[in-house]
Amino acid sequence: IAAKSPPLLASGVRQTEYMDGSIMGMGGNKVNYGGLYNIQGWGAPYFTVNMEGNLCVKADGQETKAGQEMDVLHVIQAAKQKRKDIQFPMILRFPNVLKHRLDALHAAFHTAISRTRYTNTYQGVFPVKVNQNRAIVHDLVCFGHAYSYGLEAGSKPELLIAMSCLTKEANSRAFLVCNGYKDAEYVRLALSARAIGLNAIMVLDMEEELDIIIHQSSKLGVEPVIGVRAKLLTKIPGHYGSTAGKHGKFGLPADRIYEVAKKLKGLNKLHWLKLLHFHVGSMIPTTELVAKAATEAADIYCTLVNKYDAVEMTTLDCGGGLGIDYDGTRSADSDISVAYGLEEYASSIVQAVRTTCDKAMVSHPVLCTESGQAMVSHHSMIILESLSAIPEPKDDDDDTPEQLRTKIQHHYSASNLPTSTAVMDLQKHGIEAYKLAKKLSKRIAGDANTIYNYHMNLSVFSLLPDVWGIKWRFPMMPVSRLNEEPTRMSTLIDLTCDSDGKIDKFIGNAETLPLHPLDPERGGCYYLAVLLSGAYQEALSNKHNLFGGPSIVRVEKSTAAATGFQIATADLGPTTEELISTMRYNVRQDIVGVIQRRAIEIGVWGMVGEAVHTGLTTMPYLIMEDHAASSWKHQGGLDGKDESIIKMVFRQVSRLLCLPFMWSIPSKRIGSAA
Repeated sequence: IAAKSPPLLASGVRQTEYMDGSIMGMGGNKVNYGGLYNIQGWGAPYFTVNMEGNLCVKADGQETKAGQEMDVLHVIQAAKQKRKDIQFPMILRFPNVLKHRLDALHAAFHTAISRTRYTNTYQGVFPVKVNQNRAIVHDLVCFGHAYSYGLEAGSKPELLIAMSCLTKEANSRAFLVCNGYKDAEYVRLALSARAIGLNAIMVLDMEEELDIIIHQSSKLGVEPVIGVRAKLLTKIPGHYGSTAGKHGKFGLPADRIYEVAKKLKGLNKLHWLKLLHFHVGSMIPTTELVAKAATEAADIYCTLVNKYDAVEMTTLDCGGGLGIDYDGTRSADSDISVAYGLEEYASSIVQAVRTTCDKAMVSHPVLCTESGQAMVSHHSMIILESLSAIPEPKDDDDDTPEQLRTKIQHHYSASNLPTSTAVMDLQKHGIEAYKLAKKLSKRIAGDANTIYNYHMNLSVFSLLPDVWGIKWRFPMMPVSRLNEEPTRMSTLIDLTCDSDGKIDKFIGNAETLPLHPLDPERGGCYYLAVLLSGAYQEALSNKHNLFGGPSIVRVEKSTAAATGFQIATADLGPTTEELISTMRYNVRQDIVGVIQRRAIEIGVWGMVGEAVHTGLTTMPYLIMEDHAASSWKHQGGLDGKDESIIKMVFRQVSRLLCLPFMWSIPSKRIGSAA
């Protein structure tokens, strides 16, 4: 078979494309198109593509043995078997990845401490705000028991969650770091945590909080342990830089911290002060900035010990900021990437603090970090279901390429006529020809690269609020068919009645995402995975159009199962009834009761009642044919004849939805046509 000249894949793999359409690498092996999405950049060491062309999870990172990868398409199919009424969108959680991230963080600090002869330990906490889901918080505390891994709370609800989880699962040495603005009730809760034996530390974010702590401590008879948050001068660039520096939202400048120490000393309570905390912002881009902030904070720590007699200080809490590489570029010039890994991060902190403390002849403190995003992002992915794909319409009044070429030739000929000697005349024809040439170039490129709007079973506002709120870009890719070339440049459209309900910015500064044509003849659905999405999205989710959260599936590694995994739990997302209730409706009275009375009057309650019941007890997202039929049959409200009619309607609707993209499939590959 004759071969074309070998192009280079986005992954950097040299390929040969044969006339029969197969793709072969230099060694004669089939290659996949995962490289188009830079999976080897942002995905290492947890994500890969297998020989079947399916996205896979490597739960043990680089230590994952061959054949132990979890095929995401098979996971989705197993979840649908586990719970027949499961709906999309859904979150897949891989707790083994969570454990691996936690182990890797502690290994990085252990190595850095050993190599630099640092004389104290590392003891981290997870900031609950990053993902308050019960399973995640409990997993992290359980996985971190041997490390005395603790929790950080920034509000009263989070404090109660942390108190409960640490009481049941944690090592008694684990920190409970109490951040955020505090009133008397917050302080009473934190003191109560100490009263039941938890290692709670209240961090002053405002100087006035000290008086509240002193009063409540005296009132309850519980002695606190306190820390102070430092407002450092070190500032990071980009989106998150506004939360740091002298104009930062939280903390005290160094001179006010020293005043707190003086006040405590005057009250004979300086022994309460144990910790200095700082946070310069999320996604710190370079280790130089990490080290600079740690050095500045360590200098304040040493000053407290040497000049203000805070000799019982024990801990330097370096806050959050440990970033991850969302686009795989390992770049310091992007808000969604960082130029380091776990090892470099840990080494920069340990070295900076050791050097500063040794210079001041102060004992090395226990090192703490509040790394949340870097812990939970990798273990969770959102699975989106494609509904239809529609090509972007062309403007009807646009000239065809042939018409544009004719007009250009006209202006070129006119500029060369003997009578066209005036400079203004030459200029006029030249400018018009230039404009038409640009339009022709754009039109040809547009015809060869039609953009398709993929309608997804998704609410951007509920599932990916950072995409809408701060224009964040998560890595996205198809779950399957990655051994086929994705030929359609696409944007994603959600279900909401809002013009912002779309995704048209992707990693790599791309404005489209390469996807495959939807093909109903293949059977099954076409799924997209939103990767590295385990941080903040659930916590920040809103209810625009009363779309809610997704179904959640917990996937655990299993050496006994042939697939290498087991579905531990599969939970349906919030139902329509639950979502309406959050808006202060009494659903039974305000919704069902009103509709029922009117329907009974008209004599249609038998039909209407079933529709209302199904609508309330399912998620508000669209239900595809198989689920709808099984769900309604399960409710017992329809007989076999009704079910057949409904199935027929759904089949017709599905065909109608498929028509636009079936008609638009080109007879030749876009690349060849271009």
